[in-house]
Amino acid sequence: MRGVFRSPHFYVALALTVAAVLAWASALRPTGPLYQAQPILESDLADLRNRLIEGGHSGETFELHITDQEAAETIAWFLDRRPEVPFRYPRIAFHPGEIEAWGVAIVLGLELSIHGRATMHLENGIPIVRLTELGVAGAPVPGFVLQAIQDAVYQQVDLSNRPLPVVFTALEIREGEMWAEGVIR
Repeated sequence: MRGVFRSPHFYVALALTVAAVLAWASALRPTGPLYQAQPILESDLADLRNRLIEGGHSGETFELHITDQEAAETIAWFLDRRPEVPFRYPRIAFHPGEIEAWGVAIVLGLELSIHGRATMHLENGIPIVRLTELGVAGAPVPGFVLQAIQDAVYQQVDLSNRPLPVVFTALEIREGEMWAEGVIR
């Protein structure tokens, strides 16, 4: 074993391995300026949150109008309070019937640029999100990986055992904004 550490081949192999790891880390790192959303809770959501915390608003209606920027700021607000979530620099674009998102995921210490698309619809008054596309560092994620991520997301946010304190009655994703209305339980 001692002879292995004296061999120049060992050090060449070690140097090549370190160079390969650094090259992959550099290649996968996000390029260009990152979108920096301020951590601000959108005003309609802040109002709804306050009403839910106060209590006594059962049966009252609410309406949400959230722009691309407000969505990114609200996600940044959420992430600012949960440093254990390995996602940063959210950017959102609403398109008719679709949500497009960008950001940076931290995986094993590496920062990876993420891009995805999703649809959202209501099912029994609950918004259901379905990932339709996901890319990491500019490369599309294979379908089986996308499905596994979708399943993991559903498992994390399964609302069947703990109903939302609100019921959504309408939801529409438009160019540049999302609109929803509902009733407080």
